[in-house]
Parts: sequence; structure tokens; C-alpha cells
Amino acid sequence: MLKRRKRGRRNRRKTIFLLLLTIVFMLTAGPFVWRLEKIRQAKDNYDVQKVQEELHWFERNAGLLNKLGIIRDTQLWLELNMGGKDLESKLASYTDEKHQFWLLVLYLQDGKLITAQNVLDIMSESNLKLVGEGLLSLSNGDVQQARRLLTATEINWKSLSIDEQTIRHLTLAHAALAQEDLQAAQSELAAAQQLSPNNPACLSMAFDVALEEEQWTKAFELSQSIDAQTWRPKNRLYETKKAILSIHHGNLNGLTDSLVSLQELPKGEVYITYVKGIQALAKGQVEIGENLLKSALDSGLQGELNQDAKNALNQVIDRQKADFKLRSIVAETS
Repeated sequence: MLKRRKRGRRNRRKTIFLLLLTIVFMLTAGPFVWRLEKIRQAKDNYDVQKVQEELHWFERNAGLLNKLGIIRDTQLWLELNMGGKDLESKLASYTDEKHQFWLLVLYLQDGKLITAQNVLDIMSESNLKLVGEGLLSLSNGDVQQARRLLTATEINWKSLSIDEQTIRHLTLAHAALAQEDLQAAQSELAAAQQLSPNNPACLSMAFDVALEEEQWTKAFELSQSIDAQTWRPKNRLYETKKAILSIHHGNLNGLTDSLVSLQELPKGEVYITYVKGIQALAKGQVEIGENLLKSALDSGLQGELNQDAKNALNQVIDRQKADFKLRSIVAETS
């Protein structure tokens, strides 16, 4: 009986000790766990300012916890979205698939297509690598290949993360626009928005679709929403499209602002030449516009704008041929 009482007291002491230990742990670790959850939610919502605030809190208060993978990944994610110093070397230090894909995206954003191909070459065969191949194909202007890769029916695309699935749908939307398949582009955009409604890339794609639909007012409103995300780094493609929108909208101040922004970006002169070529064509200055577009192409205009410039030149040639035939017919009937 006495032994049972002693064992009972020891068990109660152990229980109380474990309870106290749990309480201490919760009081100590609770704020960090709560903050980690806030970071996750902010990332899911693409609330960049909130992510920055939470990371600053960890820098001040978390000590060694800043070495946690989730904190490091969040810092890299933030730099990938906002632009960051030495981001290339930071990502290159990783050998896992996710960070290799992020490095690929970084190179494509910078127009470094050959370097992006080098990253693809060292990635293991996987569904994520297929997304990377589709992105690179689109960047190289091989739209048909991009769509073929990213619509393969034997692939379980849902095995990708939400962000990766969203990138796949948006890449397909871009490819569809390039082939003037507006319905498919709208469908892929809707799929991306359903997966990640707050993803800023979805907003950019909606802007592109509005331009393709020639809904200038809607496109202008979307551009204002994009510009309100002041954390976004300047982007040649977006500034070029905004300049074209300003031409259609008759917004000379907006056009000037976009040209100034392009002037400050690497190889911005090439894109300015393209914009001036489109502007000349809109004014009916066919020869000037044709020469400017040819100059932009010769200077290395990349991606979808490369194809747009070629399409515009082909339209000029077709009109010239039609005018020549019309003049010939008139001459014969005179």
C-alpha cells in the first residue's frame, strides 16, 4: 500500500513536471509558431509588405531560428518577387529541384535564355522540369512546343505545388495569346486565378488578355492595379505594353512615363524603338514604322514582342501588296 502511494506521488510529480514543461515550451515557442503561420498566410496572399514585416520580426527576435529552411525560403521568395542583390548566387548554391526552378525563372526574367537552358540541363526529369521546359520554349518563341509540353495528358500536373500549377496555367495562357487563341487564354487564366487569386502574375495576365481583347479601359484599370503594387521591380515587357496601351488610349503623359522607365532598364532602347515603330504605324507613317520595327528586331527584341513586331511587319507587307494589286487593277481598267 505504501509503495503504491509513493509510486502515485512520483507519477503525479512527473505529470506536473511535464505539464509545466509543456507550458514553458508553449510560452517560449508559441510566438514563433504563430509568426511562422502569419508568414505562410501572407505568402499565400502575396501580401509582400506583411511578409517583409514578419521577416524583420524574426531578424530582431528569433536568433538561430533565422536559419530555419522556411525563413530562408521566404527570404528568397521575397527577393525573387521584388528583385534582390546576389539572388543568382544564393539560388545557385542549392541543388534541389525547387531552387533550381527558381533560378531558371530568375534567368528567364532577365532574358538569359542560354543560362536558363544550362539550369534545365542539370535538373532531374520531373513534372517541374517539364514546366521549366515549357517556360523556356515560350521565351524562345516556340509557342507550339510550349503548349505541347504543358498539356501532356499522361502527366499528373496536380502533383505540383499551387504556385507551380499556377505558373503552368499562366504559361499556357501566354502561349494561347501568342497563337491568337483568346478562348484558351481566358480559360487558362481562369484556372490560374482559381488556384492563386492574389498572385500578381494573374493580374499581369489579365492585363495582357484585356489588351488582346482591345478593351483599353479595362486594361488601363488593370495597369493601375499593377502600378499600385509598388514593390514590383520595373519590367521591360510590362512597360512596353503599357506604352502601347497609352498610344491606343491617346495618353501622351502615360506614354512618356513608360518610355522614361524603359530608358532606365537594361536594353531599354530596343523596346523604345519597338514602341516608336508601333506609334509610327498608328499615325500612318508606314515607312518610318517599318524601319523602326526592323531596327528593334535586328537589335535583339525578344520573346512575344519579337513575334508581335514580325506580325506587324507582315501586315505592312500585306497592305503594300494589296495596294500594289489595287493600283495595277486601276491602271488596267483606266
